[in-house]
Amino acid sequence: MADPSTTVSVAVEPDARSDWTLSDGVFGKFGEHLGSAMYPGVYEDYVTNGCFEVWNTVEGGGPDGNAFPETPEHDDTAYPWEPLEREGEVTLSQKEGGVRGREYDDALEGDLGIPDRYGPDPEGVAGPRFQRVTVDGEGGVAQRVALPDYRTDGFDVSVSVRGDDLAACSVALTTPGDAVLAEATLPVTDDWERHEVTLSLGDESPERYRESRYGEYRLVLSASGTGTVDFDWATCLPDDAVEGIYNPETIDLLKEYDVTNVRWPGGNYASQYRWRHGVGPVAERPVVPIVNWGGLEPNYLGTNEWLRFCELADVEPYLTVPFWSPAGPEAAAEWVEYVNGDPDETELGALRAEHGYEEPWDVEWWGVGNEVWGDFQVGGTDAVDYAERYAEYHDAMRAVDPDIRLDASAIDPWLTTVHDGSYEDRRRGERPVWNDLLFEHAPDSLEGADVHRYTVGLDGEDPDDREAWLDEHDEDPVGYNELLVNFPRAWADMFADLRESATEHGHPDLRITAGEWELVPSTNDDWPSARRGTMAHGTYAARTFQTFVNHGDAIRLGHWTDFSLFLHPDPDRNLPPHPGARVQKAFADPIVESDADWYRVETDVTGSPTRDHPKAGYSNLERDDIDLVDAVSVGGEAGLATWLVNGSLRESVTVDLDYGETCAGADAAVIRFSGADGDPFAVQESWEELDGLVREEFPLSLSANGTGSVDLPPAGVAVVRFDEELSADPTAG
Repeated sequence: MADPSTTVSVAVEPDARSDWTLSDGVFGKFGEHLGSAMYPGVYEDYVTNGCFEVWNTVEGGGPDGNAFPETPEHDDTAYPWEPLEREGEVTLSQKEGGVRGREYDDALEGDLGIPDRYGPDPEGVAGPRFQRVTVDGEGGVAQRVALPDYRTDGFDVSVSVRGDDLAACSVALTTPGDAVLAEATLPVTDDWERHEVTLSLGDESPERYRESRYGEYRLVLSASGTGTVDFDWATCLPDDAVEGIYNPETIDLLKEYDVTNVRWPGGNYASQYRWRHGVGPVAERPVVPIVNWGGLEPNYLGTNEWLRFCELADVEPYLTVPFWSPAGPEAAAEWVEYVNGDPDETELGALRAEHGYEEPWDVEWWGVGNEVWGDFQVGGTDAVDYAERYAEYHDAMRAVDPDIRLDASAIDPWLTTVHDGSYEDRRRGERPVWNDLLFEHAPDSLEGADVHRYTVGLDGEDPDDREAWLDEHDEDPVGYNELLVNFPRAWADMFADLRESATEHGHPDLRITAGEWELVPSTNDDWPSARRGTMAHGTYAARTFQTFVNHGDAIRLGHWTDFSLFLHPDPDRNLPPHPGARVQKAFADPIVESDADWYRVETDVTGSPTRDHPKAGYSNLERDDIDLVDAVSVGGEAGLATWLVNGSLRESVTVDLDYGETCAGADAAVIRFSGADGDPFAVQESWEELDGLVREEFPLSLSANGTGSVDLPPAGVAVVRFDEELSADPTAG
């Protein structure tokens, strides 16, 4: 590390503590129920569209759950399955019927709050399908799958089959080139029968899934002879899945990296979610088109499966109910009763027990709607309508369980693409009035607000426009990234705005949930990028956690939009836990590991270098003199920790620490993070070693005056940790 040219002073007063305790709920994750983060990230099925349904397409849609999105569509074959023709004549067709599949839902195709550009495509799919294979020779269907063969060589495959006695069939795992690695013969009768087999790989596939650890295979369902075979409801799960369905690596990673709670089922998908679709026997649950993103939801992972997963991963669940007229307050209240109701005293609690879950789940945290202010949202509306209807949800849900805690759908006060949530009145460029109207018209019982923040920059702009922005502001690509990395320092003003508005409208004790947050830098292809996997991105996360502590009397939950710990084959690469996750663990460890209360400790920073914060994009508003170096401290009976962050992407700094006489001669442990070779944009890519990240641990002995120093490289983060009580009076405030 180059010799620092700047010294920053940090004074900590261990005895000066907040009169409120910190919540470890800020170390949470957002769990949007779609794509491979859920399947196989949680429910470890590696088959997409295993029920052979008509695929749902959304133009410009997002992660639809298919690990191989380049797979072409084929006539008479359920996407993303592909035809397999080995010899002779093979004919494929999708037929109506089968053992499990789609059901027609007029709410998704009617004029009931579905945005015009969404809705099922194609429309009018009125029932389930299955895949028919007619052969005079040998052939069938195959699907490319990326399997965790580094972990196990056994995979449990289930499939429903029927046919005539002139054809035989088999299920196999092959290489992409069709070399059979494991195969099992399946009996064929003229009635549907479900078969479960374990395929044990004799050899690994020679193909690796892009740049990840996963092997690339094909799951093949084939028929031979002369005749017809029908296939439906195919799944493929590793034989080491926890309780037969859960991804063990996700469970282990969420525990290891101190994730304390997860919000589910989203997100945009939460807006259309029907909880009854995901309870009861899996065979009876419908396959549902995902209208915002495209693809199909098989509903294997329903309410009880999700809550059992949370139990296994030791995370607290947060459930978002849909704000959509076909669901409504009554359905929301019924979901609360199903989840928390006593089986001996409530009808839906008894139904849960009938489904195999006797004990109430006692879910405390609930949210009403997701980004209801958006014209892209199922059930989206304006602020006054939402506030008035929120009161109905509140009363109905609380009548079932008065102990739950409810959040309303608020808005980032700087999101200038929304005004009051009405479709006709966008007023792009002006601050939204959503929160003011929500707080004005909501009931007195309003207690919490769910706010989302994505730091993007000049999103969707032409690359030449970003270059012009650099010229206009005398910046370079590193400075542009530095602006985004340090946005959480300005974000503190956003929380202050939100709390001020709530207080003005009679809600002075508003609780805040940072329900979605993330840095997604929009950069030119030839620029460095503070993307996930870099220490620059980890510094953004560290600054965010500092902001959460500084507003810790109000911010009780934070849900990071980061699915990297939900282990799955990513369409691009499957990166290991990134620097930001490692920073979270270092911050959270002392808090999560103890049962003691933790407080914010008075910490004063002087001499920090600063930078301007010009407007960059639709929600990064202008600020002057943003401090690049910051520190917060947390403490309690279990110890004291100071979180140091250098937001400069160019310069190293020395931080002079002064803890005063309380810490005279005390010994601390320091954990310091930086990019490999001092490069904030180096990417951590290896699962076996630190290649893009430097993590150091070293002791720090304070002087007789309670002073010491720590150097921070560019985008450097450090935790100075004392694992014992250092305050003379733990209740001092």
